[in-house]
Amino acid sequence: MANQKLIRNLLNQTLMAYPQHTAKLPENMIAGMVDVWLEHLSDLPDDLLTVAVKNHIERSQWLPSIAEIRASAVSLMRQASPARQSASEAWGDVKRAIGRIGYVGSPEFSNPATAAAVRRMGWRDICMDDGPEGVIRAQFERFYDAEIARMENAVQQSPAVRDFIGAMTVSPDRQLSPGDTSAVIRRIAEARRVD
Repeated sequence: MANQKLIRNLLNQTLMAYPQHTAKLPENMIAGMVDVWLEHLSDLPDDLLTVAVKNHIERSQWLPSIAEIRASAVSLMRQASPARQSASEAWGDVKRAIGRIGYVGSPEFSNPATAAAVRRMGWRDICMDDGPEGVIRAQFERFYDAEIARMENAVQQSPAVRDFIGAMTVSPDRQLSPGDTSAVIRRIAEARRVD
């Protein structure tokens, strides 16, 4: 996770890369930017955050928002990871594993989205499906695409947002009332102040 020194350095680099905008910012706004960047970007790994900021600087003429930096991080992850694999290509990996391992084995996939989709569907159920291949393939592709979206959302959301969502989904049979929601927001805000 990114440390304060790195985040301050990246913000400084960003401000230097956009002198036409930086000159118009009062000192108190720059200090506020430091706080915002620390709060909303510290959960990203050092290397990913560094490259995401550099990627934005190289591609945009405007100072980045937090959302733009996180979107840049997602874009870079998609390009650099096995998850850039299409659902069809991932299905090909599953088919090869079926032929190599069979239903009694336990497959391992280098792509975490493929592994998660197979886990959700059930390896044995995939192997033993006797319906038309197009049906199970389409189901796998839906699960796979959902896993990719879940991974991307995890990077785009700050820890506070993830905590809030996690608190709201504590129990599938219990929905939070507006009063409970306020309490969750207060608890998260208080926890952030203590950190």
